[in-house]
Amino acid sequence: MRRLAWHFAQRHWGLHLPAVVWIVLVFVHTRYGVLPDRREYLAATVLLFVIAVVTIRLHIRRQLPAARAVFDRLGIDGVRRMTGR
Repeated sequence: MRRLAWHFAQRHWGLHLPAVVWIVLVFVHTRYGVLPDRREYLAATVLLFVIAVVTIRLHIRRQLPAARAVFDRLGIDGVRRMTGR
């Protein structure tokens, strides 16, 4: 069930937002030295990681009812064909 919910959640742009923000942070940090202290850079990275994990959990939880409905309708074989696993 969670795999199907994850399959649905991956199609939402908000799931990828923390990763995009982190890539921008790395670029700005290396190019312009926005976070001069190593500790600040590490704190920002850890904070973005925590935000990413929370975002993933929220997206999966939001998709669980739809995943349950699809699973009940298609069964395990239909879900496997849909997700490719």
